[in-house]
Amino acid sequence: MKKQILARYCNPAIAILFIIGSFLFFNLNYKFQYAFLEQYSMFQNNSFYLAEKLSEPGGFNEYISSFLSLAFIYNGGAALVIALFLGLISCLFHAFLKKMDSSSGILAALVPCFIFWVFPQESVAVLVSTAFSLLATYIYTNISNYKYRIPAGLLLIIVLYFIATPAHILFSLLCLIYELSVKDNKKAAIAGFINLALALILPLVAMRSIYIIPMREAYLSKYLCHPEHEVPASIYFLLYSFPIISVLVLITRGKVFIKNENIKAIANYITVIAASVVIFTYTKNPMEQAYRYDYYARNGEWEKIVKHAERHSIKDMDALVYLNLALSHTGRLASDMFRFPQMGESGFITKDPKSRMGLIQASEVAWQVGQINASQRFAFVGVLSSQRCVQPRLMKRLVETYIVNGEYKAAEKYIKILESAPHYSKWAKEQRSLLNEKSSNESKWVAEKRALMPITDNPFDLTVSFPSAIAFLIDDHIDNRAAFDYGMGFLLMYGDMGAFIHYMNLIKGKYKSLPKHYQEALCLYYIGMKADKNALASYNVSQDIMNRFISFTQNVRTSSPAVLKSQFGDTYYYYYLKFSNSNSK
Repeated sequence: MKKQILARYCNPAIAILFIIGSFLFFNLNYKFQYAFLEQYSMFQNNSFYLAEKLSEPGGFNEYISSFLSLAFIYNGGAALVIALFLGLISCLFHAFLKKMDSSSGILAALVPCFIFWVFPQESVAVLVSTAFSLLATYIYTNISNYKYRIPAGLLLIIVLYFIATPAHILFSLLCLIYELSVKDNKKAAIAGFINLALALILPLVAMRSIYIIPMREAYLSKYLCHPEHEVPASIYFLLYSFPIISVLVLITRGKVFIKNENIKAIANYITVIAASVVIFTYTKNPMEQAYRYDYYARNGEWEKIVKHAERHSIKDMDALVYLNLALSHTGRLASDMFRFPQMGESGFITKDPKSRMGLIQASEVAWQVGQINASQRFAFVGVLSSQRCVQPRLMKRLVETYIVNGEYKAAEKYIKILESAPHYSKWAKEQRSLLNEKSSNESKWVAEKRALMPITDNPFDLTVSFPSAIAFLIDDHIDNRAAFDYGMGFLLMYGDMGAFIHYMNLIKGKYKSLPKHYQEALCLYYIGMKADKNALASYNVSQDIMNRFISFTQNVRTSSPAVLKSQFGDTYYYYYLKFSNSNSK
């Protein structure tokens, strides 16, 4: 008996290991992505929202999925939900496989779940739908008398279609495979084919008699993926894997590949651990850094973005936009910008944004520099282009911009929506008190935004003509620190020293101490470019910065690039040297 202890607890032990592994995998690789996606399935706590979902095929499945997504905003919430559902699915599928082959281990049942590791979906709707399907399959296969089992199957297909499309198709396929596994019962097998036929025909009937929807939505619902995008192949990989594995188990049932139960158990442990390690190693989220920074920005944790960027290299343009935005929010753009790799205008704002993240970033940058109307426009487009026309973060921004502009009725429209969303109701209720001229004028943040609103008409799109749009803001409000730093950062990045000096002359005496990069640029212009050195004294440049620049000029021809970078890599003049050299090639 003791010799079989590994085999006895093999299946439950592997199931527990898999659940733990799933939690670690998704929490390490996709925590911030699912926090981002939470915004696109905004659960609303009212009867209208429930009724709206129940009026569409698969709507109840989406209602449950949207409710579960409330956990995504919390640390470990998404990973916990996904891990538990993967555990439930694997256990239910294992129970189904054992109905066909009593010797079937849990390893086969984990294959579809590992596919979800490799191809994570935008929401848990696929997992919830699969769980509904396998739960129905469990009920079906536990009805021993086929005379009761067959009508139960027909009823379950109809119920599954309306609540969890496309769960009914997967359910009918598994039922057919099960009936084919039952020996000497041709009637049950024929009934299995009838069930499958019903599952395939039912959407066609429903879309012509109950719903007015396209065929794709009739078969897959519009909640598994964005209705305007192609259905990801990964969804089919995931759903088809269940019947494929089932057929393979049916074909190989009764065959013993490893006779010793302990050795078989050890092989199962090794296989699961090896598969987990391989997927952990080679499945990386390329957008992890951008999603992380988006999460920090969403919560106003700007310092965390800077600290993370200091420890990790910037991997993509989206992350760089958030980094520069964070430097602006913390007042460090003009002093720390060139400590990090700059990649052109798109590092300040997404060029002509169309993606979900690009529209969020554009709205954030426009709000930061004081382009209230532009921020509103990007937010509005972002809400409309979202899958369900919901995006609470951008709805909040719409409320803020409408309040600043004094458009209180428009603000109230979105406040009402947000009041029904659990995560956003408190904030929305707080903004309701600002829906009049008196209270909004007394609000500090509203007053600050109104004070910096453009005076002259600005014909330039911030995302298309960034420097021109920023120039208008600076000319209207030279004291707009955020816009000024963005504009000067752009000029320095492209080496437009003439325009830079023009604006420097406008702010003489307005800074107690000029930011580091401005002083470095002044040293470069007045000393390095042999301009009027006497003029440099009027800017009150630090002696330490001046001495460091002189040291740089003495070492630039004699030191190796690696030495120069280690000593001066965080300075503007080092960036300018690289910029000039790259343009001369």
